[in-house]
Amino acid sequence: MKNKFYVVIAGMLSSQLVAQPLSPVVELNNTTGSDRQQKPSASSVQRAEQFYQMQVLKDEVKMLRGKVEELSYQLQQIKQLQMDDYLDIDRRLTAIASTRSNIIPVSEETILNTAVPPVGQLTADGLQSLQSPIIITPEDIEADYLASSKLLKERDFDGAIAAFKNHILSFDQSPYSANAHYWLGEIYEFRGEMGLAVDSFEVVVNSYSDHNKAMDARYKLGKLYHKQGDNKRAIALLKEAAQSNGGAGAKAKAYLKTKGL
Repeated sequence: MKNKFYVVIAGMLSSQLVAQPLSPVVELNNTTGSDRQQKPSASSVQRAEQFYQMQVLKDEVKMLRGKVEELSYQLQQIKQLQMDDYLDIDRRLTAIASTRSNIIPVSEETILNTAVPPVGQLTADGLQSLQSPIIITPEDIEADYLASSKLLKERDFDGAIAAFKNHILSFDQSPYSANAHYWLGEIYEFRGEMGLAVDSFEVVVNSYSDHNKAMDARYKLGKLYHKQGDNKRAIALLKEAAQSNGGAGAKAKAYLKTKGL
């Protein structure tokens, strides 16, 4: 009886063991090298790609910055060449104008016909009057104006301002007075002295309305008044300049169109 009991117990235990599922066997020493390496996540791949794109963009910005600096330098050179050409044209036009001017140099006949008082009646004022008169020729005036223009071409703005002012004061009948006032306006505008620039261009427009620089001065004045907010005067001057056939006319038309005036 006792043996039967043990047999029953053994049978029950064996049936329970058979009923339980077997756990999988894992061979720890059977993994390959590729399985041991951890694959990169999607976020780390995305960050690496973004870093690469940033480096590419930085290189492109450096390249574009270098291009901008190079183009800026070239633009300055072009502006300088334009000013040089403009001054050369200005010199030629004014040289032609000087041949038509009404400047009459003192002739030898005038000097010979000047009355001379007797020696005994000479006074200090009389001696002063007998001194040789200063004869100013058109060539002298032209040379003085060209010397002033040369200072501007060399970008000696302080020297050019002094020279142009001296030319205006020294030669009241100079055919280059309008040019001198105009270039003073250009220098003042370049230096940001807008009030003085307006005054200089106004002289050209009001006192030398028929001069070849008058339309250029109107265009310049129109721009300056527009920047100062005086649209009424700006539009009037720009439209007047736009009616001319020269370069000032084309620039005035373009400015009116661009600014919507």
